Formats: sequence, C-alpha cells, structure tokens
Amino acid sequence: MAGYGDAKDWGLDLARDIADWRTGSISWEEVDKGILLSGPPGVGKTIFSRALAATCGVELVVASYAKWQARGHLGDFLKAMLASFAEAKKKAPSILFIDELDAFGERTAGGTDNSSYDVKAINGLLEQLDGLDGREGVVVVGACNHPEWIDAAITRPGRLDRHVRIPVPDLEARAGIFRMHLRGALSDGEHMAFAEATEGMTGAAIEQIVREARRTARKRRQQLSAEDVFRHVPPMVVMPPQVVRVNAIHEVGHAVVGAVLGMNLEKVSISKTLRLAPQHQSVGRAVFKRNPWARRTKEHYLDIIAMTVAGMAAEQLFLGCWDDGASGGAGSDLHEATMTAIALERSFGMGQKLASYGPIDDKIASDIKSLDAALMAQVDAILRKQLERAMTILERHRDACVRLAAELVERGELPGREVLDALDEGGEQGNPVVRGYG
Repeated sequence: MAGYGDAKDWGLDLARDIADWRTGSISWEEVDKGILLSGPPGVGKTIFSRALAATCGVELVVASYAKWQARGHLGDFLKAMLASFAEAKKKAPSILFIDELDAFGERTAGGTDNSSYDVKAINGLLEQLDGLDGREGVVVVGACNHPEWIDAAITRPGRLDRHVRIPVPDLEARAGIFRMHLRGALSDGEHMAFAEATEGMTGAAIEQIVREARRTARKRRQQLSAEDVFRHVPPMVVMPPQVVRVNAIHEVGHAVVGAVLGMNLEKVSISKTLRLAPQHQSVGRAVFKRNPWARRTKEHYLDIIAMTVAGMAAEQLFLGCWDDGASGGAGSDLHEATMTAIALERSFGMGQKLASYGPIDDKIASDIKSLDAALMAQVDAILRKQLERAMTILERHRDACVRLAAELVERGELPGREVLDALDEGGEQGNPVVRGYG
C-alpha cells in the first residue's frame, strides 16, 4: 500500500511480531498493543486497518464511537463497546479498529451537560484497553481526524501509545494507490499520468475514480481504458487573474504580519488552478514553523490572532473589503481566530475572568456562548483590536506588500527568507523584523 509511510512500516513490523508470537518465539508482552492513526478524511485509515489485518493474517473487527452510541443511553453504549472487545478477543488474534476516537473528547473538558457521560465513556474504554488479561491477541487501531481532542490517558504507554499521522498522498503515493486499485490494469506510465492529474486528492477519492471508471467500462462491455479513468477525474480549471490576485494579497497579509511579529515564516504560496470537486480545497497558505519551547503567554495568543485575521486585514486595506472566504464557516480564518480568543478568555485565564472551562472545542464553545452572555462581547473586542493591529502593520509595510503580492502572483510561491528580505529593505527605521518567534 502506497502513501502510508511510518504506518506501513509499523504494520509490517507488527505482522512479523504476530507471526513470531504464534510460533512462541516471543511473548504477547513484546507485541505492540495498538496505534493511533490521524489525518484528514479520506486518507485511508479504514482501508489501512483492512490491509493490516490481511497482512497479519488475522480477523478484523470494526467499531466506532457512533455505532456504540447509536445503541441508546450510556448503559447501552458501554454494553456495545464491551461486545466489540469481546468479539475481538473471541476471534484473537485479531485487529479491533475503532473509528472516531476523537469523539470521546477529554475528561478534563467539564462544565457541560454531557461531561458525566463523556467521563464514564472514556473510563469504560480505558478499562477495555487495559483488560485484566492484557487482551492477549488483540491489537487496537484507533482512528481520528483531531488527535488533539483525545484524552491523554488513551494514548499513554501500554494503550494506543504509537501515533502516526497519515498525510494526503504525494505524487508517488497517488501512482501507487492507482496501481493498487487498478490491480495491474494499465501501465505504470498511465498510473503516473493519473497521479499527476489528481494532485491534492485523497486515497478515498482515487478509489472512487477507479470504481466509477470500471463501471463505465462495464457499460461499454469493454476492458478498462485510460480514457475511462480520466473521464472521472474532476477537471482542473484556471482561476481568473483577479481571483489569483485577491488570494495573493490575502496570503501576503498572513505572511507579512506573522513575520513582523517574529513568527518563523517558511514559505507563502497560492494556487492558480482549482479542481471542480466538492471537497474543500486550499487556494493558498502561509506556512510558519512553530517553536515547541516558546512560552504560550497572552501576547503569544494575541499575536496568533493578529496573524490569523491578517488576510482579512490585507483584503480590507488593499481591496476595500474582505469576502466570505476568510470569514465563513468552520475552519475559516475568522472562525479560528474566534476559537483562539474564546480559549484565551475562558480556558487560559488570560482575559477578564480567571476561571477556566477547560479545553475549548467547537461543541464546548457553542455551549459556552449560550451560557456566558458577556463572552462574545469580550471576544469581539479582542478580534477587532487585533484586526486593527494587523492593518497597522500592513500599512507600515505597504510598498513591500504590494511588491510581494505581485511576485507571488507571478511565481506561485515565495520562500520565507525572501519575504523577510523585502520587509528589511522597505521597513521603517526603528521597526526591525523580529526573528525566531515560536
């Protein structure tokens, strides 16, 4: 299987260990008990579990938070969970795949109507992961989109203590995924051509393309052809120059404000093409390298908010207004900045109140908004002040921003070093760019 990197290496090692355990060469204590897989939807976490079970020559038991919860109240939930573990033990050696592990949340995230339910659900899972008999013969594979939402106890040593992120596949991985799903049909050159035409697509999207291509070939009562595959690859369209310019101004805003505030800018890039597909697609990004040792003070989070809304600030400053791409739903710049501001006010004790609601996710934030009447006024004040701060920085470096945006439109990507040099050349005396921020 292509595109799985460290997860594939771990799986092959596990297959060897299980084979040795079966022959008695090693004890079960020497076999990894589980792994946590994370990544965006569609990268193939479920497919990996099936391939892992096949490679190890063991049974696969599939479960998920949603399936367990669908049984009814907490007692039914726990019974369903127990039944999945019991089935895996009965079929041992086996792989127990648990999807949506991040839905359990954290036991520390109290203060909601569901907190007692969540605590009992997590405790039930921990009890099953430990098992009085060490769940001999059962390897647990957990999957999630947001590993940061998972209770730390679930990933402690002896449980799901290995964490591997599965990325969106690169060119070589996409060619390998096509080769796998086409099962030897067509040539390596055609597999590579398919890969080049599907940049940014996930393994699940590629599997769907192949499935639809086979259906098309069956309708024609002919063998699968390259044309059948290409017919189902969502086409790329070239974005109008004015749209590319807007995206460049937006991303330069992020890059310049982040750099001026001392964040370690690696690169800023935009895309000039867009795929006609329903999946969310990024048309640009400013990439910063984070310092894990930086102190996460109030100033740290205010800087992050200023950088996050800087794309909107750049559109306002250079184009007269921003559009809803930066301020729409979940995942947009304004949504992320709002979540950071809520955390600053109600999680980190850095706002007008000291008390903490615990870790803030979308669900907790929604509950807080309905219970805490003063919160959104405080958050709005933070956002407006940091938006004004970002606009002030961009105005101070207006000439550099204009040059950088034009250069980004021309080249599509600029290294962080080049952005910093442009700011140094055009910066006002006494306003140097700070380096090495977290």
